[in-house]
Amino acid sequence: MGKFEEQVKDRAKELKTLFKKGVKIVGESCKKGWHKVKHIRG
Repeated sequence: MGKFEEQVKDRAKELKTLFKKGVKIVGESCKKGWHKVKHIRG
């Protein structure tokens, strides 16, 4: 569980960094990123 939580935090940091760089690019990146996060659990 600990490692999984770390992965989620790292993913969140990546998404925040992307969000700061450019909102248009991030729109797709966020969707893909969270899609991956949700499927890691499954």
